[in-house]
Order: sequence, then structure tokens, then C-alpha cells
Amino acid sequence: MSKQGFRVMDSDLHVLEPGDMYQKYLEGSFRDRAPVKTRPHVAALEKWEVEGRVLPYWIDNQQAMEANASLQQEKEQTPLQAKAYKNNFDAVTTLEAMDLEGVDVAILYRTIGGIIAQAMDTLDADFSAALCRAYNNWLSDYCSQDRSRLKGAGLVSLQNIEAAVSEVGRMVNDLGFVGVSVHPDPAKGRFLYDPEVDPLWKEIESQGLAVGIHGTSTGPAEDDLTRKFLDHPAGRVVQRTLVFPWQLMSSMSGVLVSGVIQRFPDIRIAFLEGNCGWLPWMMYRLDEQWEKHGSMIIDYKPSEYFLSNCYISVDVDEELVADVIQHYGDDNIVLSTDYPHYDSAFPEAINTFLGMNLSETAKRKILWDNCERFYGDKISR
Repeated sequence: MSKQGFRVMDSDLHVLEPGDMYQKYLEGSFRDRAPVKTRPHVAALEKWEVEGRVLPYWIDNQQAMEANASLQQEKEQTPLQAKAYKNNFDAVTTLEAMDLEGVDVAILYRTIGGIIAQAMDTLDADFSAALCRAYNNWLSDYCSQDRSRLKGAGLVSLQNIEAAVSEVGRMVNDLGFVGVSVHPDPAKGRFLYDPEVDPLWKEIESQGLAVGIHGTSTGPAEDDLTRKFLDHPAGRVVQRTLVFPWQLMSSMSGVLVSGVIQRFPDIRIAFLEGNCGWLPWMMYRLDEQWEKHGSMIIDYKPSEYFLSNCYISVDVDEELVADVIQHYGDDNIVLSTDYPHYDSAFPEAINTFLGMNLSETAKRKILWDNCERFYGDKISR
């Protein structure tokens, strides 16, 4: 299959986890603590309860919901989207959606799973690790519908590094995943670049697994940036404008300047779903500060580590990608349709991207070649 002659690999297509996932997949000793979905689908909002807390945290805030009432209204659905809702966004309808879009291969990332298992830093470390294992087992079964086209990016939690190291090995050897999804924010004060995380980076590098750093605008951590705008008259607009790129900028700065890539030179990291248009400014700023203040930690400019080991995703209508290409070329950019989230351009996402004023070579790289290189030889398994 191809779209206007282009092969397409979606670097970051999403699943919507069913409400009974944890009841079915959590290990027995944790099952009585399983997160529960208490609200049917309303657009892309699902209400969950976890250890007495409601997620997303703003969904029971009357002022926030009234200020953003449009989010409670489903936009007009295509027949496939209506079918997907009815079938709980199962793998069959995901494959049908990929066919409509012209997506040959999709790397599947979490929706609520990562928010619960990775970003809820009030959970104890063992429970957080168990939630990751449960999600990964469910995702593996999901991919079994067609493993040639559905590829998993599993979850690990920074709260339990020993369990995370073990889970990376299981992802590769037992589950057949091609990537690991990492939350950009710290977990209980532990950052991606802290020395305690090095065993995880080492195992990821050893296993040849790609790392997708992916944030969320509904993070439940007490110091999450979204909380600053909870009662803003257009809070969700401001949150979604700022939080996704901010999380990527923050984690990118931490990883590039801390020496993570210098210590693990074969690691591959993508910064996903936060636009790419800010990248030239960010690289300029990091390089400038590194040159002015010096560093005994890294030997090369932050931008050089990015270009040698990292990727960033472009939205299908993000015309500023032309500026990124002008400054840094077209070898480090991948694409995401963001299906099935409500703000996706489905089923016209790939057509929208192909309509941009980019060279055929750049389009071919962004739609397939770069993504194939990022996820590595595991894609062909």
C-alpha cells in the first residue's frame, strides 16, 4: 500500500485503552487496586478513578469544564470513527483507519495508560511497575491482530528502575516491541538524566530499543504545568499550546546537556507530539549557553548530539517544518497522524501533509525513511 506513491510509517499513532484493561491484565496481587473507567467516551475524554483520584484531574472541575464546554461535544464523526467508538477502538478498526489514511505501519503509543502508570507520582513504585506490565501485555495482544503493521511502544516507570530494566528486556524478547514510551516529566523528583536512571539507558541501548519521549496535557503530578491554567477561561487551549512543547523542551535540554547521549552513544531518542517549529530556536539557545558558560559534562554542542542521535515529530499541517529543514536538514524529522485523538486530522492527515510545499525527497524521508531508521531493524520483524 502507498499514499500518492509514498510509503507511510506513523511514528506515534495512539490506542484508546478499554475500561476493563487493568481488571483483565493486572497481576493478581494488584488487581483489587485496578484503575476503573467510570465514564463512557465523550469525544476523547475518559474519566478514570485511580486510588481514589479522578483522571483527567480537570474533568470533575465544574468551572474548568464550563470554560471549555466545546470539549464535551463530539465533532462530526466519519462512519469509521462511529464504528471505532462502538467497537471500543479495537485493533480491527485501527487497521481500517490506517487503510483510510494510507498508513502502512503504525507505532502504537498509550493514551491514558502512560498518564496513570508513569505520570501519577503518588503511586508506589511496585504498583507503578505493575501497571506498566499490565499495559504492555494488553498492547502486545492488541498488536497480535497484525504484527506486520501494528508495532508497540511499551511503558516503563522511572519510579522503579530495576523493574524498568527488566521490562525493557521483556519488551524486546517476549513482546516484540520496537520502542519504549517515556514520560518527559520527573517521577517523584527523579529526572531522565539522573545517575539512578543510567541502568535503564544502558539496557535500552543494549537492546537496540528506540525511545519515544511523549508528554501529555492531562498530567496528574502535583507540580504539572497544566495545573497553572485549570481555571483559565480557555484553559485547555492554553494548556495544549504550552505544555506539549514545554515538556519536550525541558526533557530535551536535560538529555542533551547532561551527558546521557555521550555516555550511551548508540541511544536513539525521538521527541514526539509537541511540534517541531521551535527546534531551531531551541538548538540556537542551548548551543549559545553551552558556548558561553562551558561544560565539563559534554564534549560537543547540544545540537550535534541532537543531529547524531535524536528525532522530532512534525504535525501534518505544521508549515514551520520548512524552517526546521532549512536550518537542520530533513534527516531527523518523523510524522504522526495522532489518530484517534479528537484533534487529529483523520482521515485527511496524510493528504494534508502531502499538500505542504516540501520537496519529494523531504516528504519521502519524513513519511518513511527517518522513522524506519529511528525504530531500527526491529520494524521488519
